Amino acid sequence: MDMTGKEIGKQIAEQRKDGQVFIKWWRKEEDWLDFDLLETFVETVDPDEEIGGFDLLTMEEMWEQVQKVCASRVEKTKKRGEDVVVWQKGEGEELVCPFTPEALLHIFDTETHGDFVD
Repeated sequence: MDMTGKEIGKQIAEQRKDGQVFIKWWRKEEDWLDFDLLETFVETVDPDEEIGGFDLLTMEEMWEQVQKVCASRVEKTKKRGEDVVVWQKGEGEELVCPFTPEALLHIFDTETHGDFVD
């Protein structure tokens, strides 16, 4: 299924469903996975970059990925009627973030140090 960044852009346009805001993609060597906001990926992918494959993810699917890497240190709750994420970032350091695509990706990238292997 190897393809270029340009080909992936076309496939995303054809396959994207409402609510899919993230992309999980991997190189053709399948040595690592990367997660990104879908819009950012489409804007920044090198048209000639060889990519092994991709999956499009919703907020809930990305939340499941965040829960996998953080375990009990993240919790989704409501504050003032809005969904928020309570994240135990470090020893005694608790952050409350809005439940947004950007916040989920930030938590995920911080926790995995940008180096995720499934």
